[in-house]
Amino acid sequence: MKHLLWLLLFIPVYVWGQDSRDTSYLKGAVSEVDGKVVFTKEFQIPTFTKEKIYDLVLQWAEEKFNETKKRVVYRNPEEGTIGITGEDYLIFTSTAISLDRSLMNYTIQIVCKDEYCTLSFSRIRYEYDVTHQRTGEKYTAEQWITDQHALTKGKLNRTNGKFRTKTIDFVNDLEKDLSAYIGRQALHLSRESLQSQPAPVMQEKPVTIDQETLQSTKAISKPEMTGELEGYTSITLEKIPGNIIKLLSEDWMLVTAGDETAFNMMTASWGGLGYVLGKPVSYCFIHPTRYTYQLIEKSDTYTLTFYTEAYREILQYCGTHSGKSEDKIAASGLTPVSTPEGSKAFKEAWMIIECRKLLSQDLQVDAIHNETVQEEWKDKPFHKMYIGEIINVWIK
Repeated sequence: MKHLLWLLLFIPVYVWGQDSRDTSYLKGAVSEVDGKVVFTKEFQIPTFTKEKIYDLVLQWAEEKFNETKKRVVYRNPEEGTIGITGEDYLIFTSTAISLDRSLMNYTIQIVCKDEYCTLSFSRIRYEYDVTHQRTGEKYTAEQWITDQHALTKGKLNRTNGKFRTKTIDFVNDLEKDLSAYIGRQALHLSRESLQSQPAPVMQEKPVTIDQETLQSTKAISKPEMTGELEGYTSITLEKIPGNIIKLLSEDWMLVTAGDETAFNMMTASWGGLGYVLGKPVSYCFIHPTRYTYQLIEKSDTYTLTFYTEAYREILQYCGTHSGKSEDKIAASGLTPVSTPEGSKAFKEAWMIIECRKLLSQDLQVDAIHNETVQEEWKDKPFHKMYIGEIINVWIK
């Protein structure tokens, strides 16, 4: 499933007066790889190619790191790799009569692939200004901010705890800045593309249904719907038209969860149809960082909706923006409708599949048997699988 994994949640600075219930800076907050401190974050950008992501990220890097001591030092568009070196001050306290700070040097590597990029923040070194000393004290992150060195009995040390919290905050703010930049640029690209396209034909028939198939489905279908689903025909499950592999991998779909109080849609291409626990089902995969994840967790039902090629740019927009940070429904131009069960869908869809949650499961990377795929996902957060009983299907 193509998720755009987009805007992150960032924890405000709260140093050694920290509430003991706040675990943002405690055990596990600083990760190590082969004994080295490395902060890693993946940004999912569904539908975007490696080349497009690389161009966006390079533009961000060159705008943000454009000084002598903060600059892009490596570019490789073929590999999709960008290298950055920088230095910034971590300010612990600043008053009219005193300044407590430390210079931090660091390296950033960003690797771009189709539909995602990964940012790694490492090689962190500190030079701490101490007023009563002629030269600053020098530390590496490995000897200063790890769980072993910065925590005592699960709590932050007074001396180096402030380095740990400020470093985590710095990295979080950096990730947030990159997320926001990609979001703004992707929205701009999507709007430009939408403006250049003719208005979608609302009643356009999908190319995957020929007239013979359409007539056969109507022959065994229920009467056409009235009200919000007017214009749709309810069909039996065995008459679901089209090649589901093509519908997902090439045409994509929207997964929509929530109700009148709050709902959201996201573009997806991971999933399928089948038969599980004695019921006809669909299955899809949602990343926990997505806003739709919060809504589907609270919902009993949800919908999968499919669209013609005329809506390609709209689906791309829905896959690269978060409904938590903007009015994605209004920006998309899609028209929300409700099913009799209260699920949300959009009347531009040529097919609506309504599902009731049957089974859900967090996926683990060690469950992958393909070694190549496992290697690709071993350092990435994984998705949650939702299997839903298909309770209704409508087509135009």
